[in-house]
Amino acid sequence: MSGFSFVAILAMGQAFPILVRGIDLSIGAIVGVVGMVVFDLALIFHVPGYLILPLALLAGILAGTLNGVLVVFLRLQPFIATLATLAAYRGLTYSISGRQLVPGLTTTPIRDPWIVGIESYFDIGSWLGLSNLVTLPWVPLSFFIMLAMFAALQVVLLATRFGRDIYAVGGNYEAARLAGINTRFVVVSAYAIAGLCAAVAALIMVARFTTATEALGTGQELTSIAAAVLGGVSLSGGIGSMFGPVIGAFLLGAVLLGLTLQGVPQFTQQIITGAILLAAIGYDRLLLRRRQLSPGVAGAG
Repeated sequence: MSGFSFVAILAMGQAFPILVRGIDLSIGAIVGVVGMVVFDLALIFHVPGYLILPLALLAGILAGTLNGVLVVFLRLQPFIATLATLAAYRGLTYSISGRQLVPGLTTTPIRDPWIVGIESYFDIGSWLGLSNLVTLPWVPLSFFIMLAMFAALQVVLLATRFGRDIYAVGGNYEAARLAGINTRFVVVSAYAIAGLCAAVAALIMVARFTTATEALGTGQELTSIAAAVLGGVSLSGGIGSMFGPVIGAFLLGAVLLGLTLQGVPQFTQQIITGAILLAAIGYDRLLLRRRQLSPGVAGAG
């Protein structure tokens, strides 16, 4: 369940750039950077966990904001900008790697309760007072973190002016700008939210493994895009909500878990993930074409 949780959080973060007609190929690399920041602060500088948590979130937000700045102010294509930062962030992860700077820490786990506590489990039966009547599964804190982020981001999208601006910019950037919407702020904020979600996912992964490696988050950009698109977030922008990425993440996670239990090799699972993404993109293109043709059909009738 915890594995599904961090994938769902990444997919929710990935949905925001997609909603404004962008994409974030660096989201997995941001996970790696944040994970190594946590590792260094905890094991090299011995910073207390209650300070590491906000610093880790800040690192993710700054990385995401840089992506948005490159897209908005340098007018780079989102694919090119985030592909470049993917390489840069992954290189940064290696350059600050505490595992390389202090090799003796390679086998040293992170024990700070503020960090590892993210992966602690709760007895739902005891909470509900049903432990004597029925046996309910223990649920990790990371699952509740995912639910909290889902609720917060869903409210942002559906009940705030910023959320309406997200849909407006994704639907028609130029029309949104002419309508007085601060399109630059909206796009940069969308990438910053993606960075925030990557930071939260990194904290969950570090808590789960009690360490961070240079490869943390590798390949998660593909998984997050697949989950978001599979959940109905349109690559054409302006269509989707937080329900889709969560559902897509759990569906994709269920498929991959089933393949793992069947003994399917990891490389084959990556091929299947790519095939699922292609199928989801193809279906999204089909829906877009139908939406474009429907006004003409209605007018002809």
